[in-house]
Amino acid sequence: MPATSLTDRVLESLVGAGLVTAEQVASVREAAASRGVSLGVVLVERDLVGPSDIVSVLEHEMGVPQVDLASYAPEDDALALIPAALARGRRVLPLFEIEGMLTVAVGDPMDVFGLDALAGELGLEVEPVLADGPSFAAALDQYYGAEQAGGATAAPQAAPAPEPAPEVAASDFFEEVAESTPAVPVMPASEPGPAVAVEGSVALEEMAAAAPAGAAGAGIDLDVLAVADSRKVAVLVQGILEDAVARGATRIHLLPYKDDFFLVYRVKGALEKIASAPLSLQAPLVDGLKQYARLGGVPATRPALGRMRARIAERDLVLTTSVVPTIAGQRLVISLAAFRERPRGLEELGMSEAEARALKAMVERGRGILLVCAPVAGGSSTTYYALLAHAASAGKTVYSVEQSIEHEIPAVAQVMLEPGGPSPAAYIAAGMRQDTDVIAIDGLRSVEDVHLAVEAAGLGKLVVATFPAADIASGVHRMLELGAEPHSLAAALTLGVGQRLVRLNCPNCSVETDGALAARIPGAPAGLIDRGGSGCPNCGKSGFRGATAIHEVLPFTEPVRSAVGRGGGREEIAGAALAAGMRPLVVAGLARVKSGDVSAEELDRVVRYSDRTE
Repeated sequence: MPATSLTDRVLESLVGAGLVTAEQVASVREAAASRGVSLGVVLVERDLVGPSDIVSVLEHEMGVPQVDLASYAPEDDALALIPAALARGRRVLPLFEIEGMLTVAVGDPMDVFGLDALAGELGLEVEPVLADGPSFAAALDQYYGAEQAGGATAAPQAAPAPEPAPEVAASDFFEEVAESTPAVPVMPASEPGPAVAVEGSVALEEMAAAAPAGAAGAGIDLDVLAVADSRKVAVLVQGILEDAVARGATRIHLLPYKDDFFLVYRVKGALEKIASAPLSLQAPLVDGLKQYARLGGVPATRPALGRMRARIAERDLVLTTSVVPTIAGQRLVISLAAFRERPRGLEELGMSEAEARALKAMVERGRGILLVCAPVAGGSSTTYYALLAHAASAGKTVYSVEQSIEHEIPAVAQVMLEPGGPSPAAYIAAGMRQDTDVIAIDGLRSVEDVHLAVEAAGLGKLVVATFPAADIASGVHRMLELGAEPHSLAAALTLGVGQRLVRLNCPNCSVETDGALAARIPGAPAGLIDRGGSGCPNCGKSGFRGATAIHEVLPFTEPVRSAVGRGGGREEIAGAALAAGMRPLVVAGLARVKSGDVSAEELDRVVRYSDRTE
């Protein structure tokens, strides 16, 4: 099965790096589940891996960066998402949130194994960055207050609340809209197991204490559920959807907890409790929302995922509904996203004219694998949709297998993977049997997926595929570690795209810096002027406004293919790529620093060029 959660991806990377075996991973999972402890605890107890091993796979295999918390200030909105007790319990420091993706710092790399549970509690995707232990502890005390004797916490030292900022998209160029909730463990009601967003959830504890069961927000009366009349439930469902849209919510949560359930909206990144009612009344509402989302045929004991377009409160929206059975009851989350008529074109993605031209030519006339590599939430899906839209406009027949459909492209046959349904490989194999010019896979995960992509390329088809990796060389090396046959993979690869998202300086508060860090960028000219945002009300005191992408584009020439065919390591493949004339990510970022759009500090956060020059 493909890895979907952060824990799965880390364990898969450990296996791929030869640090543990698949059998050891299975044993560790069983032991952790039976004892109710983190997988990291068992891994350390059995002396299988240590923190340095986890750091290695996070940085080199998954592209997770390091951050200097002594010089980085978390955003106030992000701090508000996680209460102090939960932050200390999970040992995380929230840094910033962009379109449903919360980035958190961890001081102990073993704590990444607890982030999936945190994501389930928050209803957000959670992405880690690494920090050293002492600076992490100091930052936790600085922003949440020093922990007092007995576990109490002093008043947080939060920055003054910023003036209301205008509604600005967090990413003006790349919108990685998370339209489904993070994967969480599914436990049958008859079997014991760790609680999922139930026990130990500080956020829900605070909600439970905030108001008695039955309290409702304006216009939302959950008491009608006591009658369980289908017409009244349908009216209630419509009322909840319209109320959520009117409030500007991006997600609607139904959260079961102990004897109650909560109706919660996520508005501007923060969770707002709207109403609560006895847990015994939840089933009719869940059924009503599932009926609205066309998931009524899925039993309550199975996870469900559905996507639909709807017009609510005079707005055209895309609703993605995710339902997960937990030991407390069904947990339902609806993502509300504005319907976008078309994906962005290749010219709008921040790449150079030459890079965009190379990609267009590949889509129009090429065959083989066009590989897009980026870390999780690195903008790869946006590039993926731009490529598919161009292929369709060029008259190609396109078949796309996707984890979550962000854009509907009428000329593309799009398949969305469902929980418990056929595997990605099964859908890829089905597409190969049809008269298809372009087979696209948004998220290669397993060696079986890679083998089928190589096979499709061998049949003369163009394969557009995304793969989670820090850059092109890392992505190809990771495929080899998964078990791809080197010569076959080398022959199939035609063009590679690597990319990272960087935050743009706020144009209203951008000022010159001392330039010391900018001077260390590889290839930086003497006297390079570096600019960075100082923080103002327009950017919420963050210094950033929007984001863009930096790219590297690599045609797989014979020298590069030879390095892959030999099963070369990342450094060998990267060296061959540079010799072939590829402009690496750091050089692409340098152009953004020169233009004043991106600070040298932000570029270093993303590509860590300072580590190479020390």
